[in-house]
Amino acid sequence: MRVLVVDDSEVFRNVLCAVVAAAPGFQVVGVAATGREALDLVGLLDAQFVLIDVNTRELDGVETGLRIRKRHPGVVVLLLTATSRASVRDASLAVEDKRDLSPGWLVDFWRRNGNGAGR
Repeated sequence: MRVLVVDDSEVFRNVLCAVVAAAPGFQVVGVAATGREALDLVGLLDAQFVLIDVNTRELDGVETGLRIRKRHPGVVVLLLTATSRASVRDASLAVEDKRDLSPGWLVDFWRRNGNGAGR
């Protein structure tokens, strides 16, 4: 799975990249610090899966995720938060606590939500 990691914190970007790299079959194809940057990269990098912080700069994670899903319906978007549980009305977006993320959890999430998502 080709993964784009989006977080305005360099520390969390590095942690998320390490988690993705440790998950069998997953590859980080790019990183972004802002929602706008993510919008530019997702199609360019042919990302299949986007991990994005809810609180990104320039364009928040929810709006970025909705725009990605609209432009690239086959891309799976997972919103991540470390501060509080956020809820999203759009069923095409999932929200999870990024502190719970692990390679095994990521693989399991993809099995439940990613297979057959337009790829």
